Amino acid sequence: MAEDRTAPARHNALKLVLAWGFVGIPLLWGVVQTLLNAVKAFH
Repeated sequence: MAEDRTAPARHNALKLVLAWGFVGIPLLWGVVQTLLNAVKAFH
């Protein structure tokens, strides 16, 4: 029975990781690009 209770928790964890990935990867890309452009501007 304990295995039945952990299955939804694993499913929710996977959904959480995917959601953060969809938000975090483009956000990180934007921050990196902004920093690179700022370095060019102040160099």
